[in-house]
Amino acid sequence: MEQRALGRTGLSVSTLGFGCGAVGGLFVKGDAAEQRRAFDEAVAAGITYFDTAPSYGDGASETNLGRVLAETGASVRVGTKLRVNPDEVTDAAGAIRRSLEASLRRLRHERVDLIQLHTRIGLRRDAGSGQLSIEDVLGPVLDGFRQVQAAGLAGHIGITGLGDTEAVQRVVDTGSFETVQTYFNAVNPSAGYAGLAPSGEQDFAGLIGRASAAGVGVIVIRPLAAGALGAVEMRHPNAGNPGAGIVPGADYAEHLRRAQRLARLASEVGLEGPVELALRFVLSQAGVSTMLVGFSDRQQLATALRYAERGPLAAEAIARVLDASRSSPGDT
Repeated sequence: MEQRALGRTGLSVSTLGFGCGAVGGLFVKGDAAEQRRAFDEAVAAGITYFDTAPSYGDGASETNLGRVLAETGASVRVGTKLRVNPDEVTDAAGAIRRSLEASLRRLRHERVDLIQLHTRIGLRRDAGSGQLSIEDVLGPVLDGFRQVQAAGLAGHIGITGLGDTEAVQRVVDTGSFETVQTYFNAVNPSAGYAGLAPSGEQDFAGLIGRASAAGVGVIVIRPLAAGALGAVEMRHPNAGNPGAGIVPGADYAEHLRRAQRLARLASEVGLEGPVELALRFVLSQAGVSTMLVGFSDRQQLATALRYAERGPLAAEAIARVLDASRSSPGDT
């Protein structure tokens, strides 16, 4: 498994990261023995980065990952997250410390390698949507993150790059945070290619390039568009409901239709299917450190490992994915 630098953190992480969230669901709803076997197989294959959050299964993901980490004693990189609500900004440092300490108890760790803000960022604070402003994030929230970092509870700090595109980019441009979780996939590649978001869906306007220019490590989220890029409607029993999606304007059903078109493209360029196309497309993007794939079972893990080890796509295949993103699903 290829290891890449995570921005300027000094850490190296596997190109394929293990997502312990609810979309895949293995570390939220899966069997404990299956979780342990999947963890062991992932580490043996070279996966070094595991991602979790307190909101995944109301703490279940952190608890289950913590159990496996304690059982194995494996030396891997662990990242978790926390939310700061608008009404907590005046005591952001306290809210951050309390949340991180609770996560550490569930993880059975004294520190994590990376702690990330899991709250949307906008041009202004919005109590109704839970959104923080740029000033909130670069002021009291950043101060609170630096305090837990100075206390030795977290090695590095980052953000989730969701919210208003301009606001996220302005925060990233400062380089104040060391990493950004970035929505990027074959149906909405706009974080790598500005302007290539599907009609009506949020355009991330080249966020990956902006992050790279600022020395910020890029952690890709939703490389399979919450599972839509499998091009199969039936979901695994462990898999969470994709719901309305995390990106404004995104529609899971439309992503499924686009995925079926990408399945034909994958066959035409000699790949096994749309999942291989999707994962290797993400790995082809300059500036990406790791991509988080949420697994429902060990078979999905084995499949992702096989594809990731094949590395980036050929330039011709990338060009065809981008051409497909410029047209509607009904085009032929």
